[in-house]
Amino acid sequence: MRPREGDFIETTEGLIFDVKGMLHPPDRVVAYIRYVRDKNGSRQRSGVKYRKVYDLTARAKLLRRKWPQYLYRDFVFNRELQGVPIANIAKLYAPAKKLAQLRRAPKRDQLQQRAVDIADILAKKAGVPAAKIGVSGSLLVDLHTPKSDIDLVLYGSEVARKCYSKLRALIGRRLEGFNRYERADLHRLYVQRKQIAGMSFESFSRQEQRKLLQGKFNGTDYFIRCVRDWREWRESYGSKRYLPAGRSTLRATVSDDAESIFTPCAYRLIDSEANRKSFAPTQIVSFRGRFCEQVHNGERIFARGTLEKVVHEHGYEYRLVIGENPTDTLMVVG
Repeated sequence: MRPREGDFIETTEGLIFDVKGMLHPPDRVVAYIRYVRDKNGSRQRSGVKYRKVYDLTARAKLLRRKWPQYLYRDFVFNRELQGVPIANIAKLYAPAKKLAQLRRAPKRDQLQQRAVDIADILAKKAGVPAAKIGVSGSLLVDLHTPKSDIDLVLYGSEVARKCYSKLRALIGRRLEGFNRYERADLHRLYVQRKQIAGMSFESFSRQEQRKLLQGKFNGTDYFIRCVRDWREWRESYGSKRYLPAGRSTLRATVSDDAESIFTPCAYRLIDSEANRKSFAPTQIVSFRGRFCEQVHNGERIFARGTLEKVVHEHGYEYRLVIGENPTDTLMVVG
């Protein structure tokens, strides 16, 4: 079992977690709670009702109150994380397997059909294997509603880049049902993500409207997550250590956005001007899909997040991690 970004885990108590990243300790999987059983919940599977927990702060509070065994102190990342011990895993949900099941299903509801359609169009147009695409989110665990999004996963850098290139052409020409978000969609996202305090709607709208990995497919919201293949992932758990060094803000120029479409995403920086001048980060990283495609090469940016010292065999460097705190920001400033 090698859980990775996009997978979901169900525990022996029936809790459902979404897996984060590619690095996990030997005895557990880093994953954040997403669905809990609730008799008043709005989602249902096999006669059991569930509710979705989306906000990161709410997730941690819920676990601390009811299931503290899923909170732990990670010695590599040096912070409290959510994680499921291996012994507590009842089922691992894999996106590629789920999409293959949906393709074979004799009957599909509208959202399931659209998930199959969007995946098949991308595979055909980009010329990539259908098995390299999966479906995540609520569809993966059969807790979707008619209003749910379609969450796709693309596996491997070659597949991701081919599909991304084809998406640019499809969206640019409004082909095969693909469209960018319109202003009303962007305002909904702006409120949902609680961006009102950190960024004006106009700034938010300009940045989000450039993105290709999110939008509408035949009227349904979609989000596409690009994940590295295991053969492309060289870091092992413990080969580096990550030491949080407090909150920080910076202004910098993006020098390399090649990893911006992947989750986790990363941006290389030059000309960093941090408020803590002795710790100028050379990189911004995020484990949250909302910060993919956020900024581009040559743009001057402002960022707020957690400063982190990355210690490895050749020395150390500093990076800024965004997405862990509701006030975290990454935006173009001119």
